Amino acid sequence: MWILLSIVTAVFFALSSAQAKALSGRSHDYVVTWAMMVLGVPLTAAVLLWQGLPELKEGFFIASGISILLNTVAVTLQVKALRLSPLSLTMPFLAFTPLFMLVTSSFILKEFPTAQGFAGIILIVAGAYSINLDHVKEGGLLAPIKAVASEPGSRLMLAVAAIWSVAAAYDKVATVASSPAFYTTYFGVVYGVIYLPFLVTGLRRSETPSRQVPGLFLLGALSASMILAQMTAIEMTVASYVIAIKRSGMVLSVVLGYLFFKERHLRNRFAGAALMTLGVVLLSL
Repeated sequence: MWILLSIVTAVFFALSSAQAKALSGRSHDYVVTWAMMVLGVPLTAAVLLWQGLPELKEGFFIASGISILLNTVAVTLQVKALRLSPLSLTMPFLAFTPLFMLVTSSFILKEFPTAQGFAGIILIVAGAYSINLDHVKEGGLLAPIKAVASEPGSRLMLAVAAIWSVAAAYDKVATVASSPAFYTTYFGVVYGVIYLPFLVTGLRRSETPSRQVPGLFLLGALSASMILAQMTAIEMTVASYVIAIKRSGMVLSVVLGYLFFKERHLRNRFAGAALMTLGVVLLSL
């Protein structure tokens, strides 16, 4: 069951990201971010009412508070990255999340990767290089690396990956201390209140067309479905296994970018995303 839920998470992960990119062209980043994290609350609340309220265990409020604050920054940067750059040059860089977790573990916990772990690292780096392989003809062998540095969306997604590498642990604690439906609903409500000043600022800076309102609610539903499936899967097994399968959504994001946003260089970016996904699996397992 956790494998099926993780696959569902990966699909909704890719679909919600594509929907956020589609909306960000006319709606302010703050509006899209708020919609992504808040407008799915009716869906998760309905699940919560069906399941019933859980008993909150020790550590829930601290863990959820830290995660919400971290995600306030991370999701805003994610939406901005999706607006600035193609899906195929942003989403794959979330593969660096477990890589960042590996680095922090080495320094803090004195845990070092095995040979399989090093193989995963090499695949992630090779995938990041392959994504911009089309630059080699013009700028030489170092051109793909320079392309990552010069692409604003790629840089922002690396920051998002770093933040999520920390937030993931607190998500696990908060979910186990409550329930997936309760935590997802609580997260959306508190996030909505905290982010309200940003929403007001975003509404003042840009006029969201009324025809985009259904799309914003769809974004909220997709995102809520992703989080609900992810938290349910995490409750069943090791979190890193779930995240490994979730990251396979990067490959689907590249395909969606090609189909709906006419992004080019599909072969290089698909191969790069596939290598990075395999690297994540090796690191996680």
